[in-house]
Amino acid sequence: MATTEAVHFFDLYSDLPVPSKSWSLNTLKVRAVLNLKGIPYTQSWMSYPDIKPLITGLGLPPNAQGLPYTLPAIIHKGSVTSNPSGALMDSLPIVQHLDKAFPGPSIFPSGDASFALVLSVEKILGGLWPVFRHLIVPRVAGHLDPRGQEYFIETRSKAFGKPLDEIRPTDQESLDELWKIAETETAVLIRMLKGREGKKGVFFEGEEAGYADLLLASYLAFVERFDQELFGKFMGLGDGEFRELYGACLPWLEGQGVEKEWPVSSA
Repeated sequence: MATTEAVHFFDLYSDLPVPSKSWSLNTLKVRAVLNLKGIPYTQSWMSYPDIKPLITGLGLPPNAQGLPYTLPAIIHKGSVTSNPSGALMDSLPIVQHLDKAFPGPSIFPSGDASFALVLSVEKILGGLWPVFRHLIVPRVAGHLDPRGQEYFIETRSKAFGKPLDEIRPTDQESLDELWKIAETETAVLIRMLKGREGKKGVFFEGEEAGYADLLLASYLAFVERFDQELFGKFMGLGDGEFRELYGACLPWLEGQGVEKEWPVSSA
């Protein structure tokens, strides 16, 4: 069981106003779990170039797959015993740890069945990546600090094989094609939220929120931060299932920890 010591949470900086300052769909997942479970936490906002020195300074090994050094990360020496810093990196290991270490409502209400639901929702949301890549990611850089902006533009341009400012299409045909992908990929999520006849509650499992709900809400928040028009189209899908779920999850997405400066050595 966790101690009364607050969790320290590392999020990515943006110039967006509180309570929308947190924008990354990955860090939002952890923020939402902290708030849903009522876990006391402090928070620090990090610039992209500081992630690697932060993570290495905490003694964490790089990820074996994907980006080697990422946020979110947390520190909680009272419950994390796998390293001297009491640190964890990456959203899924973090939220699973928080769910076990702290009391409050479980983010997996039906146990293994809820975890299987999370994997299914995550797989479906992965089909939206072409939409996010072309419409949302190019707008992120404009809301970062100068160092983070330079880093983001350089790394994403290299990853995409073309300048970041050329990624977002301007012709209506391409925009319509991307929205068709969004409609197709989200259709099953709408059906899952609608559920069987007589289903009660706005969440996937009814009246009790779980991590699958927070996962979807984090993706929707990522859109809301950078493209209000596209967000409005998502909210209008189906019979308002996304709108109702997002509204129910909003307090957990917007909750804030106590601000704490965290100096990082230069990379």
